[in-house]
Amino acid sequence: MNSLTVVTIATILVAMGPLALTLYQTASAQYTTGQDTGALSVEEQLRLAKEKVANAQQAGAYGSGTAFFGKNIGDAALYTGAIVAIFGAVAAAFIVMSRGKKSVSA
Repeated sequence: MNSLTVVTIATILVAMGPLALTLYQTASAQYTTGQDTGALSVEEQLRLAKEKVANAQQAGAYGSGTAFFGKNIGDAALYTGAIVAIFGAVAAAFIVMSRGKKSVSA
């Protein structure tokens, strides 16, 4: 290998070290609450978990594993219908455009 390749690979490896450490810290942060839960009893942890579930089940609280189709099927059908209409219109426009143009031989 020539020296430019070796220097390039070494630079990439040196640059990726702190980035990998940063990504690891970010990924592990999502599993901690910032509180020391070792002092909480099992009953207290269960109570907190039930409160979190109750907060997540409030109206309009979608995301983070909350059921989208479980509570209000009318809203889900409305969103699904809108998406189908938009993508269907785009597909129909492409089909109409492709059939309307005729190729010309030289």
